[in-house]
Amino acid sequence: MRATARGILSVTLLSTGFAGRSAAQATYPHVKLSGRLQQQFFHFDNDAYAPGVGAQSNFFIRRARIEARGQISEHVSVFIQPSFEGGRVLSATTTCTSTPVPPGGGTPTVTCRTTGRSGFRLRDAYIDVRFAREERPTTLYLRAGQEKRPFSRYELTSSNNLPSIERGAGQGLPGRASNNLFEAAGFIAHDVGASLRLEHELDDARMVTLKVGAYNGQGENLNDVNDRKSFGARGTVAITPKIDMGASWFAHDGIVTVGGVPDSAFVNHAFDVDAQYGKPGDEGVFALAEYLEGTDATAEKARMRGFQAVAAYHVRTGNSASWLSAIEPALRLDLADPNSDAADDAVTTVTAALGLYLSSRAWLRVGYERQSFQADGAESVSGLRSMLAVSF
Repeated sequence: MRATARGILSVTLLSTGFAGRSAAQATYPHVKLSGRLQQQFFHFDNDAYAPGVGAQSNFFIRRARIEARGQISEHVSVFIQPSFEGGRVLSATTTCTSTPVPPGGGTPTVTCRTTGRSGFRLRDAYIDVRFAREERPTTLYLRAGQEKRPFSRYELTSSNNLPSIERGAGQGLPGRASNNLFEAAGFIAHDVGASLRLEHELDDARMVTLKVGAYNGQGENLNDVNDRKSFGARGTVAITPKIDMGASWFAHDGIVTVGGVPDSAFVNHAFDVDAQYGKPGDEGVFALAEYLEGTDATAEKARMRGFQAVAAYHVRTGNSASWLSAIEPALRLDLADPNSDAADDAVTTVTAALGLYLSSRAWLRVGYERQSFQADGAESVSGLRSMLAVSF
């Protein structure tokens, strides 16, 4: 009887041990789905710029994204983010058909139809390989695919909870903010390529990061057009758990026409320095500021400058049962100069916004925006912009 009891106990302990080991081992692949939806509305007195900015008011889907993050193994992961966005046309095709000449003579009828592909975009789509175990303080990553170029802290800050609603001018305003200038010059936004990222933990709350990458230089989902590549580098360091500083450099290649001859060896350069206090959505103060300088993507290589800053103060209501969980006033200032050698082309954009958090993952922002121009006689544009957004 005692032998039987000992046997049952041994089997039970052995089974428990195997079950514990199985539970401790991760299963691959492991995929997590998330997403965001952002609906925006604006109304601006932009009549003077109507040919370039369109209607005075508009409802549109700013972002509608599904994100799939998969852990393929301990060292390999994948991230894919398609986006379904309104208010933009990516391409358009016009098809014309004609009817035969009638038997009794006459003129054939020609019918033309224009169809466009609007909204769908592939944003991030990359594979990460980690060359160290997760618990190591220093880790090297290889990334291949499509990602944002490593330039501009403001651009790299997630749109999931951006206090200023927009990084650039946004729809309804002339696109002349700092973010718009440096995107048009090929320094920010998505590109296809590969990068190496080195991360070193200083302690539990501070990290140093260095990233270098090579890209096609053509932008989102586009093939290369010459035998050259664009190169970028970015470094950040957490001075304290709340204060983080960084700098970026980028060399963008392309083809421009000089004297009627295409120059496929064209390269323009830019750099930025930036700092951040706190994190978006955290209680208390969040602030971000950066200075950008570079040359545009023209044969003249005009010298561009930009300064953009945003600050917000997040106040929790303390009532979890209320429809309002937090209030967040925010202010953004943007100074953009597309050509520092010209005396009257600078643009100033100011946004004052109020964020109302319906939960930590749902919020409404309403902002007053004003864009003014240095050029004599240029009319300023002002109005309201709002966004209702959720992330899940």
